[in-house]
Amino acid sequence: TPDGDIINPHGVLTGGNGTGGEKSLLRNKREITELEAELSHLADRLREEMENKKKVSALILEWAEESRLLKSEIHHLELQITGKRKDLERFDDELKRIEQRIKILDFSRENLYNEENDALAKTEEIKQQLVSYESRGKSLNEQIVLLQERWELLRTDLEQQESLLTGEKVTLASLEEKREAHLNTLTRLDQTLIQLTSEIDTKVSDVGACGHQIQELTQKITEDQGSLSHLYAEFANIEGSLTKRKDLQAEKETSSKGLEAEIREVKKILDEVDKENNALEIAKREVHFKMDSLRNHIQTKYDVDFESLRNVFTGIDESEKELLVSKLDRDRQSVDQFGEVNLLALSEYEELKKRFEFLTAQAADLNNSIETLQKTISRINTISRNRFAETFEMVNDCFKQVFTKIFPGGKGELRLTDEADMLETGVDIDIQIPGKKAQNISLLSGGEKSLAAIALIFAILLYRPTPFLVLDEVDAALDDANILLFNGLVKDISERSQVIMVTHNKRTMEVASHLFGVTMQKHGISSMVSVNLN
Repeated sequence: TPDGDIINPHGVLTGGNGTGGEKSLLRNKREITELEAELSHLADRLREEMENKKKVSALILEWAEESRLLKSEIHHLELQITGKRKDLERFDDELKRIEQRIKILDFSRENLYNEENDALAKTEEIKQQLVSYESRGKSLNEQIVLLQERWELLRTDLEQQESLLTGEKVTLASLEEKREAHLNTLTRLDQTLIQLTSEIDTKVSDVGACGHQIQELTQKITEDQGSLSHLYAEFANIEGSLTKRKDLQAEKETSSKGLEAEIREVKKILDEVDKENNALEIAKREVHFKMDSLRNHIQTKYDVDFESLRNVFTGIDESEKELLVSKLDRDRQSVDQFGEVNLLALSEYEELKKRFEFLTAQAADLNNSIETLQKTISRINTISRNRFAETFEMVNDCFKQVFTKIFPGGKGELRLTDEADMLETGVDIDIQIPGKKAQNISLLSGGEKSLAAIALIFAILLYRPTPFLVLDEVDAALDDANILLFNGLVKDISERSQVIMVTHNKRTMEVASHLFGVTMQKHGISSMVSVNLN
């Protein structure tokens, strides 16, 4: 300051000529040295972060190259799998043609047997032809066995390729996750770098602004000290006058409190007098009301004026009055006990008797009906429990068989929620898919839930076949591998029932014997197209 004082960064005013000023100067220098060391440390850290950023960028480039190579390998494997699947479909078609040829040969053989009975002359020739056909059938059977073995080899190879593809996909997913994590780390480091740079700029600007703020605060403190001393003097004067006024107010309050106590006592006395007056007025009104009601009651019931009775009773002794009152009470009691005379009592009795007999007969009929219904209900419940238990066991066995066909190597079972109450129990489905632990159907994926529901429906159909069955888009959530298993179940069901399926899946259409579709060859005109695949 112009007076020779030194102002340190913490806002403390110290002397410039004494030892205090030297200490504050040394403290300021030490703080500046610490700030410079912190700045150098932050610069070193910034350089390290830049080097780490370069290393992470190089690693990201390497991982991107590895990801590209893996994607190309996966594409190559998918092409190989597609080729294997096409070969498998071609072999299936050849197998179907061979099976049709075998059926034709069997039909020809039956015709030959029939012709043997009709033409004995051609027996030897037919036998020779039969032998040739049998040898040909054996050769075809051998070819079928070879084709089946080849199909099994192709299927195992396809499964191996699919497992390799799954492993590569898992590796690719893990690499992509690592890449995302490193990108996030890099973004976080960039944000940290920007934040540190802004903090450094802020601290440098704060160091410059602290000097100006300290000068302004020193001037303001000097001005506030002067105004504060003046305010203290005014406060002492105001406090003295306030003390005098408080004493006068206390004297007035004591006198007013005494007057208020006297007023409260007078009010209490007046309130008590008013209460007594009101009670007497109410009692007077009640007495007048009772007298008027008694006078009216005597006038209406006995048709006698109360005033004339009072004149009559004035000339009677007290003993005679008591006798008359007692006689009146006895007569009144006898009249009350006798009651009113009902002239229609006999007719009402007859009506009530008929009504009672009718209701009694109705109640007996209802009780008999209730007993019959209870017996019928108990019999129905017994039959229902037995049939439900039997049906549940059979459907559960069929469900286990069907489930192993849909999920080879898996286990499925139906379970009752309350075995003690067969009429109110629910049914849960416990499933163990190959490669997974046992769990409830609600925890499965969409395709697995669809297959489990299909297995339950087909299990019921196996236990109780229906002549006609309609399936509407039941294969919508299934993939190609599960479609093949589903088609096998449909073939088994079609041996017992006529099946109509609504589908858009080509694999499902392959197992049908007839196809029906709707096409629009001309705009606005739909036509039905049917194909007989047999």
